[in-house]
Amino acid sequence: MEHAHKVLVLGAYGLAGRAIVERLREKTPFQIIATGRDPVRLEALYNALLTQRLQTRVLDATDAAALGDVCREASFVINAVGPFARNGAAIARTVIECGRPYLDCANEQRHYHNLKVLHDLACRKEAPLITAAGAIPGCSTLLTALLLEQAASGTCVECCWAQFRHAYADSGLASMMSGILEALESPSTMHAGELTPVRLGKSMKTVELPAPFGSQRLMELPTIDALTLPRYFQIQDHHTWFYMGDLPLWLLDIIRALQPQRRPWVYRLVEAVMRRINASDTEKAIASGVGPESLLMVTVSDQDKTESRQILFRDGAVATACLPVYLAGKFLRGEINRTGLLTPLDLVQPGELPEALESATVVHPFPE
Repeated sequence: MEHAHKVLVLGAYGLAGRAIVERLREKTPFQIIATGRDPVRLEALYNALLTQRLQTRVLDATDAAALGDVCREASFVINAVGPFARNGAAIARTVIECGRPYLDCANEQRHYHNLKVLHDLACRKEAPLITAAGAIPGCSTLLTALLLEQAASGTCVECCWAQFRHAYADSGLASMMSGILEALESPSTMHAGELTPVRLGKSMKTVELPAPFGSQRLMELPTIDALTLPRYFQIQDHHTWFYMGDLPLWLLDIIRALQPQRRPWVYRLVEAVMRRINASDTEKAIASGVGPESLLMVTVSDQDKTESRQILFRDGAVATACLPVYLAGKFLRGEINRTGLLTPLDLVQPGELPEALESATVVHPFPE
């Protein structure tokens, strides 16, 4: 029976994890196993949701033996433990070795390359290995595909993401650290039909965004979209721009010099600095009355025409939770039978995006 399925959520009290657990409760009949390392935060999550379908487990997802034990109870596994470039592939390997379907909401290109080595294993285990299933990439992927399918032509894609504060005051650090680690890997964007490395913090652009965001200075941060969309569409240029708040750009140069991905003590130092920046940004936003709404804007153009579409989400966390919950439902209903390394574009028709985003947006963004 459908309600007997169990969805395991790793990192359940973080920014994405908490929203995923909440949406699983709201939108599905499945049992939920919520895990994390901190028993106090797990108890707070349980008390906040108050549903008999939720159970919690104290778990360090990087402990392969402990993770394997819990995975064997699950029908579907959602990994919300970031940064994915740091531990994501190891966690994914454990899940796949247990023969369980795996999904994450990563945006780091390094993580995508790390997962490629698990493709054959996932095929042998007859399990899907799904990545890039968050807000950006994920919702951005499908919105871009929808615009490209509707346009007579369109070879240049620009994607913008903006939010002034996170949905939960005590979350968001993993997202910031993901961006930091990606900055050290020289990720690529699609330019003139070729993948071109981007030095983060050096590529900036002022963009006029819809209310309530207005004119903002954005930084280019390539995502997995630049690697996967060209397999489906004739894209010549693909750029993704993020609003980075008060993050001082000179800090990126210092972090590059310190190389935290190679020195654990430096990583902990950088994490402490980013935690303070994240907390300060959140306090300022709350004090000024700024809400948690987040904006995804995709523009597709060629020499003759430009098409643009915006989605204003209730907050960035629920935006990230939509596709993980939607894809878990499709798999557990028997609607996904592909295996190996996959992204939402391999599993979802772009026209399904409105259904996946049900109740997550401020204004319904799709014409009937």
